[in-house]
Amino acid sequence: MVTVNPDSDDKSYVFGPFRLIPSRQLLLRDGLPVTIGGRALDILTLLARHPGELVSKADILQFCWPRVFVHECNIKVHVAALRRVLRERRSETYIATVTGRGYRFVADVAVEETAAPRPTATPPTFPKPPLIGRTQELGEISDRLASARCVTIVGPAGVGKTAVALAVARCVRKTYPDGVYFVDLASVGDAQYVTAAIAASLGIKQRSEDALSELIALTRTRRMLLVLDSCEHLHATMTRIVNRLCEASPAVALLATSREPLWSRAEDVYRLSNLDTPAREAGVTVEDAMTFSSVRLFMSRAQECGGYVSDSEVPLVAAICRHLDGIPLAIELVASKTSAFGVSAVLAMLEQKFVRSGSGEYAAGPRQQTFLGILDWTYQLLSEHEAALLRSLSVFAGVFRLPDAVAMSELAGLNATQTVDVLERLVNKSLVYAEWREGSPSYRLLKSIRAYAAERLAEVGRKAAALKRHASHILGLFERAAEELDSRDIDEWMANYADRIDDARNAMCWAFDVSGDRMLGIRLTLAAIPLWFEISSLGEMQSRVERALLAAREQADCPSDLTLKLMAAKASGMSFSQHVSAAEAAWQDCYDLGVKTKNVKYELYGLWGLASHIGYMGNTHESMKYHRRFLALAERENDRAAIAEGQRSLALCEIYVGSIVSAKQRLEALVTQYERPSEQVHLARFQADGGVAIHCTLALALWASGEPSRALRIVRGVVERTDQSGHVVSRSNALARVGIPIAFWAGDFECCADFLNQLEENGRREDISMWREVSLFFASALDAKRRVPGAAVKVRKHVDALTATGHTMRAPMHYCMSAEAFLDVGALEDARSTIAVAREYAIRQSAKWCLPEILRIEALIARQSGDAGYAERMLRLAIAEASAVGALTLQLRAALSLCAKLEDDGNREEANRSLTAVVAQFGKDEAFADLIEAQRLLQQLNDGCSENVRV
Repeated sequence: MVTVNPDSDDKSYVFGPFRLIPSRQLLLRDGLPVTIGGRALDILTLLARHPGELVSKADILQFCWPRVFVHECNIKVHVAALRRVLRERRSETYIATVTGRGYRFVADVAVEETAAPRPTATPPTFPKPPLIGRTQELGEISDRLASARCVTIVGPAGVGKTAVALAVARCVRKTYPDGVYFVDLASVGDAQYVTAAIAASLGIKQRSEDALSELIALTRTRRMLLVLDSCEHLHATMTRIVNRLCEASPAVALLATSREPLWSRAEDVYRLSNLDTPAREAGVTVEDAMTFSSVRLFMSRAQECGGYVSDSEVPLVAAICRHLDGIPLAIELVASKTSAFGVSAVLAMLEQKFVRSGSGEYAAGPRQQTFLGILDWTYQLLSEHEAALLRSLSVFAGVFRLPDAVAMSELAGLNATQTVDVLERLVNKSLVYAEWREGSPSYRLLKSIRAYAAERLAEVGRKAAALKRHASHILGLFERAAEELDSRDIDEWMANYADRIDDARNAMCWAFDVSGDRMLGIRLTLAAIPLWFEISSLGEMQSRVERALLAAREQADCPSDLTLKLMAAKASGMSFSQHVSAAEAAWQDCYDLGVKTKNVKYELYGLWGLASHIGYMGNTHESMKYHRRFLALAERENDRAAIAEGQRSLALCEIYVGSIVSAKQRLEALVTQYERPSEQVHLARFQADGGVAIHCTLALALWASGEPSRALRIVRGVVERTDQSGHVVSRSNALARVGIPIAFWAGDFECCADFLNQLEENGRREDISMWREVSLFFASALDAKRRVPGAAVKVRKHVDALTATGHTMRAPMHYCMSAEAFLDVGALEDARSTIAVAREYAIRQSAKWCLPEILRIEALIARQSGDAGYAERMLRLAIAEASAVGALTLQLRAALSLCAKLEDDGNREEANRSLTAVVAQFGKDEAFADLIEAQRLLQQLNDGCSENVRV
């Protein structure tokens, strides 16, 4: 048996790529923080402290849940989550299961006495020469960040604003315990996507149309630094965002780069000057010249490119740096030429003053003219292939990879081998920057170079061809991404495709323009839908799908299957949002077109969507009609998956109308088909894994029919399964639809709170806005059970908000919970008005499943109001109604309340008899809060104890 000591220590535990720091509740992977739940982190801490030893389940329960009773199934759930974080299925095994006994940490663990410094999320960098000559600037900007809410580094193109900002971020990262995040705005072409870019960089999922307000709400208490790079082309939008963040998120600091100030109210402008250069003095020595940062940068870059600079040439280097006005990027570009021409030849070329005098973005001032002249000169010295490839690469919005360059190089007449060679030369000449990600290279053009290359592309008349080629390539990329989604690890998939969204946007803009290709745009819109779901840009997805639908309707030759897919995407997206009124019409359109085109797949999908939507709106009987039509069509087509979904959906409706026994039988038969789930989970068709959905619905039936313990075991298993599969939508559905409600209704508030935390964590990863209100409602209901002041009012507020979304299927039960919360704090009038709303919904929906609960709460209100006779009649009626529909769990609740009333009246014998009759119907292995209370109360009655009981 291990020694269980829950106190924190100052040790760090290192295993594989991980470092665990218990005192800071922190797990790092390769130096970066890993998102992990609190209980899972506790279990990992206990296991890592005792490597190689058996850690029993009792040890884990004592360590993680001291003084709290929880079921052993909780351990299994959190160990599964922990294993997923450690990814042991793909690499080394860390945790071994000792069947029936516990777990053993089997990896080697190194223990360090001094806790490692707490790192933060470090912004990405592109390999460049060490930052030279900016020591003073780094110190000054760091000092300003300590006192100012926002510091903007202002300077012309090529002065090194981004490099300095990144270096400052590294210097100050320890000051920001919640992280330092880099937001590359250079690739954002449209101001409407700025907030999405910031949220994506933070790993935050947008779940509402007011994305900025949500971003503020999620960062309000986080002490972090946002590095907002390249703000100038989004000036007005960035000023508004910076103002809002500074006003509403006091813990967030901002470091921006721009060619001009943002003019924010909280802004401290730091004007970044060029590097210092030697004055025009004869006989400058090597030692003197090397004191200037511009000369040191030139020498360093020349050496990297294979150039040689002798001591006698150092004065020539000083002259070159003067010609370049100390502009860092210009110095890098010119220094890269020394290996080909030598220092003296480079100086001679410069003295011929290859300076552009045209108008445009770069003709702003002498230094900008100097920089543009260097770009002109550099471009003129490129080979034909180098220039052609550089021009072609300008179509990419941000990061691109070697296959992208190869795809565009066809315009330059290059094959793959030649492209690799030419791209390497462009990197060596500082025209393309490279970085390594996961062992493979990625590339980008600096914004100023990309803009220059784009001008040259237009000049040679190849812009239209390049944009078309780019759009075709991005279409292929995203079609491949859609195919890979179900077969690849989601983190790897996102790493490959998430940063390509701006390329997709640009390609769509071209495709739907007058000179574009609408069919390509339609196909690209469909291919991008999985990524929109993953990055939670639901609003953008909806607007893009609408645009594609309009184009599809205008295209006489648009294949009907593409239109159907767009309609299905529109309807499906609305199902996960709060656009309730429009969702039904979207599903109807999908169904109608499926019928018209005789596409049975989408006819089925449309019927299913209509039936499900109508059900969630609370029209259960109408929903059952649609589900029967759906089931009949599925049986005619012998579509096994659809048949199972139809049976499950019918069973769910049966539960709500009070045919609980029939629903349970139907679901028990279905469950046998899903005892062995497949490796992959396919979500796209009915928005959830079929086995998960069936088990979830069965759990609801089991809870109602008197088996809450079994229901909770099933729910925990489902949550574990969805966690292992990585399917966030299925997991959120399981948590919100059954996990949280059943745990709450069964009285396992610890489990309910844990499920709520998991749903909140999922909400940061996936855009399922309808579940946010569910989370808020149950969180306030938990607070009410804990007697948190003001919680009852919040419960009513959130149930109103939940029903306002239009998803009212469970409104009667939710209003019952709200009424009981008011009743618990003595707010009788609020309880009375709230239960009246519950009854109104129940009558409208024929919701017999929760009628016993409505009657019970009405009885409790009557009893507190002094009408004991009416209270007793309602309680007896509640017991009878619960028995009639097979809701044994609710029958027990009503029986408990009746028992308390009878005992208060002195009728202990009848109290004992009535409660015993209900308790006897439960299985011997059943154990949940109400049943445990009933058994305690019966024991008390049998012992003749006069202790007051609380109901």
